[in-house]
Amino acid sequence: MNLTGQVLDASTRQPLAFATVFLANTTHGTATDSTGHFTLTGFPGGQYEVVVSFVGYELYKRTLDLQGPTVLPRVSLKPAAQLSEVVVRPGKNRRADYQKFIAQFIGTTTFSKQCRIENPEDVVVINDPGSGELVAVAPRNLRIVNQALGYRITYHQFNFKVNYHFNRLAFVGAPVFEELQSADVQQQQRWQENRRRAYLGSLPHFLRSVRENRLPEEGYVVQTLVSEPSSDAAKQRAALAGDSLAQVFSPEPSILVRVYKQPLMASQLRSEDAASGRVKLQFPASLRVTYQGEKPDNVYVMRMANARRNAVQEASSKQWSTAKSGTAVGSLPYQEVQEVSQLWLLGPEAVILSNGYLSNPLSLMVDGYWAFEKVGEALPLDYVPTSVN
Repeated sequence: MNLTGQVLDASTRQPLAFATVFLANTTHGTATDSTGHFTLTGFPGGQYEVVVSFVGYELYKRTLDLQGPTVLPRVSLKPAAQLSEVVVRPGKNRRADYQKFIAQFIGTTTFSKQCRIENPEDVVVINDPGSGELVAVAPRNLRIVNQALGYRITYHQFNFKVNYHFNRLAFVGAPVFEELQSADVQQQQRWQENRRRAYLGSLPHFLRSVRENRLPEEGYVVQTLVSEPSSDAAKQRAALAGDSLAQVFSPEPSILVRVYKQPLMASQLRSEDAASGRVKLQFPASLRVTYQGEKPDNVYVMRMANARRNAVQEASSKQWSTAKSGTAVGSLPYQEVQEVSQLWLLGPEAVILSNGYLSNPLSLMVDGYWAFEKVGEALPLDYVPTSVN
């Protein structure tokens, strides 16, 4: 496939040389020549967000379904807002606030420890304890180097927000990936293996497995999660449900969460539009997704072990016991930590494109292992593993 076009100044109609043109979330990017023209080649057909960026101008974004040679209508970039219109907080970030941002954005996984932001001075972090929000913006492009996976990621128009009161995190931007040059064959092989490990069990891997109707074959067990207000009657109904329930637990005092044992097949979660090839992910409640193809990150195993130990100690101090057997909570048998995630729809459906990614990345919300994995595991959407078995 190839995409060609020209980039101009919207006011003067003069060509803009050296403007950056790329397909968001991929490794495909280029720059305009002295006449403002560009050509992008070598990418597979599919739906992409085409992004044009030039210093001092507003970011241009347009979603296109590229299925053959395409000529993009002339792109006219408008001058960006003057500096006086941009909110800038004077002074450096507080170290504690910046470290919170790094933990929530880059992550705390084994791979995340090999990631760094190249231009931390361009990140503005604002922490508001009253609202429980931590916000980060990058007036300039944010550059991240991941030595674990061998990528440099450049985020254009980056905005990040986490709300600790509601346990919600979201960030938006237009990223483009660039492969790093390896020092030797061994490093390139290590990057390839790490990329495969990052992909297996990830949300993109799951979505592609749903699209291809291959959940069990790819190592996934998907079950229905149902939440309801906790009450004696609700707990009694859960106890009487018998074998249909895998477990009953309460992440919040007022919420009872039921996990149904019966695994769901991809055909129960998806519907396909034969004409467009789009697959819609639809489910009524929420999902519990377990990936059985690998062991979780050791950092996650230790975190879960500590959380379980603290929960057992707290429960034992309150002399809690299970209502059914009378067994003390502190004597519950050890359970092996698995890659378990929770998935919610933020609308009636989520559309999975032909490349296995979402048409709207904000149509889903995740928790559990997928929330633990962050930018340290990020891969371009054009990444294709040599083997997923």
